[in-house]
Order: sequence, then structure tokens, then C-alpha cells
Amino acid sequence: MPRFIDLLDAGVGRTPQVLDTGVDYLKQRPGPTRLIGSNGHYNAGWLESFDGQLNLRDSDALDLSFQRWFHLAFDGPQHFIVCNLANLTRASNCALLVVDKHTGAFENVSLTHVRPGDTVRHDDALRHFHDDETGSFIRTSADLSRVHICMRTQHLTFVATAHHAMGPPMVQVTRFQRGRGVLQWYRILELEAGLLAIGDRVFEIPAGTLGTSDRTVGHMRGIQAWNWVAAVGHAVDLDTGERVRLGLQIARDRPGARPVVEARKYVVWLEDSVHKLPTARFDYELLDEDNETGPWRIVSEGDQALELDFTPRFHRRERRERMLVNADFNQYYGQLSGRVAVAGRRFELEPCFAVTEQSLLEL
Repeated sequence: MPRFIDLLDAGVGRTPQVLDTGVDYLKQRPGPTRLIGSNGHYNAGWLESFDGQLNLRDSDALDLSFQRWFHLAFDGPQHFIVCNLANLTRASNCALLVVDKHTGAFENVSLTHVRPGDTVRHDDALRHFHDDETGSFIRTSADLSRVHICMRTQHLTFVATAHHAMGPPMVQVTRFQRGRGVLQWYRILELEAGLLAIGDRVFEIPAGTLGTSDRTVGHMRGIQAWNWVAAVGHAVDLDTGERVRLGLQIARDRPGARPVVEARKYVVWLEDSVHKLPTARFDYELLDEDNETGPWRIVSEGDQALELDFTPRFHRRERRERMLVNADFNQYYGQLSGRVAVAGRRFELEPCFAVTEQSLLEL
């Protein structure tokens, strides 16, 4: 239903191609006491933290537009592991993907259910996600400092505990049209312990393995289209030679979104600090109708900037098209390298594994 309303609004000129709400997403501010203001709109901005009331029922948005997910990716010495639990109100997803970086083996299980058969549940605080079918869960501790993971999908199992690392999270509330908006936490994680089972083979994922996390809740646009990259590893200061930990998550609307919102979710973590970049863009070429791509360039300009090269090695496409659901998820897994300029310093990124997306979701 929301996508049909958005299409109708676009057709009669009520929803612009690009929406400017006047929010400065580059200026950090204290978190509001309530997620939804008295006017029924999301209290938008880049926040120092959010400890306020999750008064989601006070939103003017349609209940059918409410979505929430927990997405994790860990880059171990041998394995790159991606976990996802999502409830999109009319559909749910439980997914576990593993890449063996030594052999090139690519293992993937993704279980999607359309309402009324959706299976992913969550608690009222939207910190604990659980899949009824597989028993998989991702849970955040009461003090938000640790994450407990148990993903069980057919022949793949991943069990781990991680703590938050490398400075504060990026916390942002982004405002859309018709009272809609979204609250997101981007974090860097560090494993305390982890075990991965592929069939009857069990691998220990070493303590200290770094990963990225995206926990998102809110009322989304009916027509979403985006690019995204997430990675964490090490980089070398080009002037001093110092080796540091560096992570990034860059997300940007594609022109197919309705409306496009310049939320500026271009985030870099440098050891214990977090930084936002003013611009970013994704450049790549689609090679065929299956959405295979050539190399990617992820760049931005200014004193804080990116010059990144991504070489895809694996591509996962999940396509769903029904009357009320049109989804085309494309995730690419491969090597990321390049340079990052942040906090007055220039860094050369040591090649690491990363995940990128080109996706469309209409609900």
C-alpha cells in the first residue's frame, strides 16, 4: 500500500523527486526525548545518542510502512560472514552468508516469508530480534555494549559474542514524507568469541575479528533504492606511517527512490572517533540483465574524502515480485582498497573484504 500511495503522490506532484526537509545531517546534536514530535513527525538529525522514548505509534505514517532490521558483517582471517534478521511488516528475512576467502567457496542461505507467514519477531525496545522458524537471534545487551548472535540456517550456523568498538556509533534519525522516518545505529563490532559451522565442519572465528553493524527501525518510504558499502580493517597514515584501525559505512539513495533524501550517511571511524563526510557517490557499470557489475569507485570530494576501489568477487541477488512486494536485493562481496582523508590525516587502506549493495524495495 505505501508504494501505491507514493506512486500516486508522485504522479500528481505531491511528492518531489528530491525531498529537502531542511535538516542539517552534518551537524551533530543531542538526542531528543521522543523519537516522534508532537506534530507526528520524526525528530530528525545526526545525534550524539538516542535514549529517548520510542513513541512510534505517535507517527502520522501508515502502520504498513513500519520496518526494522539488524544487519551484521564480520571480516575474519579466513571467512567473511554476513547475518541479517529483518521484519518489513509484510515480509521477513533471516539470512546467513559465508565467503571462504582462501578457497573462494560461497555459502548462502536466505529465508524470506511474506505475510501472514513472516517469522521474525522483536522486543518492544527493538534491541532483540528472533526468527521463529530457525531459532536464530541477534540480541543487544541492556547497556547496549555487547551483541549476542546465534544464526542457524540449514547447513550454516554462526554463534558469537561481540562488543562495540572504535568509538561511538553513528546515530541518525532521517525524515521522509507523510510523517515517515527512520532511526539508525551504525556501529563497529569486535568479536569476543565465535564459532562457524558449515555442514559438519566447525571453524573458530578469532577474538578480535572486526565487523560492522546496522540496526534500523522506522516508517520507510514505499519506494526505496540505495547503494551501500560497509567495511572495517586497518590503514596506514601516509605522512607518519602509523597503522590504525579504520571502518566505514557509506549509504546513499539511488535516483529510483521516491523521494530521494540527502541524508549524508557517509561515516568513517578512526580508532575511537567517528566522522561524517559531506559528499559521496558510487560509480560502477552494470554488465548484464542479472545485475553483474564491473569494478566500483566510491568517491567524495573535499578535505574529508574517499577514493576507494571495490572489486566484486561474488554476487547474491534475491528477487521477489508479488502484488504488494517488489524487491530486488543485490549484494556484492569482494576486495576494497584505496585512500581515506579524515581528521586532517590521509590514510592508505590495507585491502580488506567488504560488502556493497545496489537494491530496490517497494512495499
